Amino acid sequence: MAEMTLHIDSPDGERDVSLDDELTIGRTEPCTLIISDTGLSRRNTTIFRDGDDVLVVDDGSTNGTFLNGRQLGSSPVVIKNGDVLKLGTYTTISVTMGTVEPKPINEPDPEKPKSTEQKPVATKPTVAKDNSSKILVGSVGMIAVIVVSAVIALAFFSGEPATVASNPGNSTPAVISSSVIPMRVIDPLGGENDEDLDDLMASWEVEEDPIIAAAVDDISGAKSAEGEPDLNVSAALLADRQRVAMADRNGETGIRPSGLNVPKELFGDGVIKQKAKLREMNSSGYQQPLDFGDLAIKRLNKELIEMPMAAESYYLDVGGSASDGPFTSFAFPNVRGELAPGNPKYDALARLASDFSGQKYDLNNAAHRKQMRIRLLRMFNKLARPILLELAGAYYGKFKRPLRVTSLTRSMDYQISLNATNANSFPVRGPGSLPPHTSGCAFDLARKQMTAEEQNFVMNKLAEMENAGKLDALIEYGTNACFHVFIYSDGRPPKM
Repeated sequence: MAEMTLHIDSPDGERDVSLDDELTIGRTEPCTLIISDTGLSRRNTTIFRDGDDVLVVDDGSTNGTFLNGRQLGSSPVVIKNGDVLKLGTYTTISVTMGTVEPKPINEPDPEKPKSTEQKPVATKPTVAKDNSSKILVGSVGMIAVIVVSAVIALAFFSGEPATVASNPGNSTPAVISSSVIPMRVIDPLGGENDEDLDDLMASWEVEEDPIIAAAVDDISGAKSAEGEPDLNVSAALLADRQRVAMADRNGETGIRPSGLNVPKELFGDGVIKQKAKLREMNSSGYQQPLDFGDLAIKRLNKELIEMPMAAESYYLDVGGSASDGPFTSFAFPNVRGELAPGNPKYDALARLASDFSGQKYDLNNAAHRKQMRIRLLRMFNKLARPILLELAGAYYGKFKRPLRVTSLTRSMDYQISLNATNANSFPVRGPGSLPPHTSGCAFDLARKQMTAEEQNFVMNKLAEMENAGKLDALIEYGTNACFHVFIYSDGRPPKM
C-alpha cells in the first residue's frame, strides 16, 4: 500500500498528515482532523483508502470541496500524487505519494491574504480509469447542462427586486404574519444543512464599511427614556476613540498573531448555546426585523435600546454601509418597494423621525435618512448593554484602549445588502433560521488591530463570562476577524 502524505495549509498553520485509513475533515468533533476555518462545515470532507486507491468525497458541505479547481459532487473521486484540494475559506491540501520529511506546524503570516479566487461552476467529477473518450463526451454534455442551468439560476436567483410600484403606499407587500422567522439562505447548488446555524453564520458573518466619524452627526439635547443610556455624544469623541483603538501597537497584530491562545469556550463548535437560544426565540414568536421600518417599530416599542456611539471604553463602528436613499420595505422571497405615507412602516419611521430621543429628522432629506439608519443600527437588546460595558471596561482598564464594536442589530434587508459582495453568500429563497444579528442579541468585537496579549485577555474574559452563564462567544477568522458575542434574550442560558 503506497504511503500518502497530506500537506495541509490552513488558519491553524502548516502540517503534514499521513493517511492510514480514513480522515474526516471539518470544523468540529467528531471529525478526526479539526481545522478552525470558519468557511468549513462541521463535517466537510472525507479522504479514505479503498484497496490501492485513495478517494475523496465532499460530505455535503456548504462551501464545497475542490479538486484541482473542480468542485466535487456526492460521489467519491480518486486522488493521486500532486493533486491539490481546496476547502472552506482558507484551507489547501496538497497530496504527495511516497515518504516526505515531516514539517512542523508553523503559524501563517497573519497579514498575508489568502486566495480569494472565484469558485468555478460546480461539476460532478467521475471516478474513471483509462476511459478518456467517455469523460470527454460526458464533460461536453455536462457543460451544456450547466450552461442551461446557470441561465435559469441567474433568472431566478438574480437578487433583482420584484417589480413594485415606485410609490405604492399601502400597496407595499406586507410581511406574512405567520412567517415569524421567515429567513434562511439556501445554496442553489445544494448541500447546506437547513438546521445548521454554524453553516448559516459562516456565510452570513459580513463586515460592513468602517465608519467615517466626519460623516456622523453629533447627538445633543437627546432625552433618554428611563433605564436607557445618555445618547449625547459628539462625532469628535467618536473620532478620538477610533484613533486610539486603531493606533499602532508595539507588538505583532492580526488574525493569528504569535502567542494567540484560544480557550475551549471560543473554539470549535462555539455556538451550541446560541443555537439553542435562537431556537427558543423562534418558537416563542420573536418578530425578525426585515427592514428599517421594522427596526423603527422595535425602537418605538422599546424592544431594543440605542447605545451611545462612543464612550471612554468603546466605540461603535457601525452604519458605515448605511445608504441615504428612500426607506423601503422588504418581504420574502425578495420583494421590495419604496415606503410612502399611509404604510404602517412609513408611519412608524415618520413618528420616530419627529422625536428620535429628542432629535428631529426629515424623511424627505437624504442626509437625515442616512443618520436615522446609522442610529437604528446602534440598537440591541437592553440586556446586552451591561455585558458590553463589562467587557469594554475590563479591556480599557488593562490596555487604556477602547473596544471596537463592529456590529449590533441588523435588519434583514441591510444584512442582504452587505452579503451582495460576500462570495460565500447565498440567494434568499424561503423561510428558515434566524441570523444572529437580526435577533438583537449579538454584537461583534473587532480584533485584527489587537496584539496576541490583547486578544488573549478579551478571550479569557469572554470564557469567564460564558462559564458564568452570561453569554456564548466564538472567535471568527477571515475578513470579519472578530469575537462574536451572543447574549440571552431573557437573561437565562438555554436548557441543554
